[in-house]
Amino acid sequence: MRSPFPLQWPEGWKRTESSMRVRSRFGHRSSGDVPFSYAYSELQLELQRLGAANAVITTELPTNTRGVPYASSKVGGEVGVAVWFVLDGQERVNACDQYTTIAENMLAIAKTIEAIRGMARWGSSQLVSRAFAGFTALPPGSGEQVGAVPAPPRKRPWREVLGGAWPAELGKVELLAIAKSRHRAAIAAAHPDRGGDPARAAELNVAFADAETELA
Repeated sequence: MRSPFPLQWPEGWKRTESSMRVRSRFGHRSSGDVPFSYAYSELQLELQRLGAANAVITTELPTNTRGVPYASSKVGGEVGVAVWFVLDGQERVNACDQYTTIAENMLAIAKTIEAIRGMARWGSSQLVSRAFAGFTALPPGSGEQVGAVPAPPRKRPWREVLGGAWPAELGKVELLAIAKSRHRAAIAAAHPDRGGDPARAAELNVAFADAETELA
């Protein structure tokens, strides 16, 4: 059984440089002001709805005897969150450190799970399992050993996911308009209702949300 403290970042997952972290559009008026208790409860709820077993939310926040983090604790510059759980008999992991607070990163994972879980409404529960296949956890210390389980794919930058050129001379408004147009075109082809790939659809939605966060 994993421990919620300290943070157990998944092997092979790229970290976000502190200078590259941004405020999310979560919270009141998209301010990024997210209460920790709200983010924590939302993530727990989404894990329950997913049917995840042995779920453990790991951070650098010390925990009480029940494993609940002390939200008021000081953690320095470490704002990462990694969630480990078992789905379909395999250990999975999802992690986020792209936002400036633990609560924002926690809520981002909750919303990602919610988006992927929503694919069950488009077909069957098998879609959820397929979407989470890329989040299979590496065995501890596996590294690059021959025969090891492949590392989960790194989250791609939104510009890469949406594709095409992004001229440096354009302002944020123009870039966001391009992102919206490309997302609309790509999601039409990837939507499961049209025979598309649910994992691709989820990646496109997350990428566009990241674009909105950066360019709004």
